[in-house]
Amino acid sequence: MINQIREESIKKISNKYESEPEHALQVKKLALIIFDKTKGMIHNMSDNEKDLLEAGAILHDIGYYICAKGHNKNSYNLITQEDLQGFSMLEKEIIGNIARYHRGKLPKAKHSCYTELPDEAKSVVNKLGAFARLADGLDGSHCNVVDDLDFSYDTFTNELLVILKLNTPDYTLEILKAEDKKDFFEKIFNLKNRVNFQIHKI
Repeated sequence: MINQIREESIKKISNKYESEPEHALQVKKLALIIFDKTKGMIHNMSDNEKDLLEAGAILHDIGYYICAKGHNKNSYNLITQEDLQGFSMLEKEIIGNIARYHRGKLPKAKHSCYTELPDEAKSVVNKLGAFARLADGLDGSHCNVVDDLDFSYDTFTNELLVILKLNTPDYTLEILKAEDKKDFFEKIFNLKNRVNFQIHKI
């Protein structure tokens, strides 16, 4: 569980910039579910890395405060310029990059915010950024449609089935956005065309 210093620092920055706190909290919720339920299945990341995901998920959209266009890049800039207490400078860069890649293009050689990171930090950004990106897609309507997620991984076919537990019959936008935003996830976890969604209505 994230400690009080980190939690209060994230909350302070979110309150300063975030215009849709309910969406931010839903993306955090879904990203952490993805982290927890795929641990031991496709990753073995630490609790500290889970804290970085939580921060990146909550703050992923704060760049709207500056401008909607390129808001993911704006989020990176705000995060790395703010005083995120309880996190090191490198951890702050990782959090900023998680927000940077929740939408838009995946990391490229010309993206200095990513390429200047140590290789181990790049690996963390890749995995956590993929979680946050998929979680953001799963709240495509910003209406908290997804209550929970479950996962089934077939090691023979290398297919990851994502079972969405929904609280409404209207989930079209969630599926469309999740299909669009699963690209990073599939690339990083070597699941090309192997992340599929199944619906379970509560």
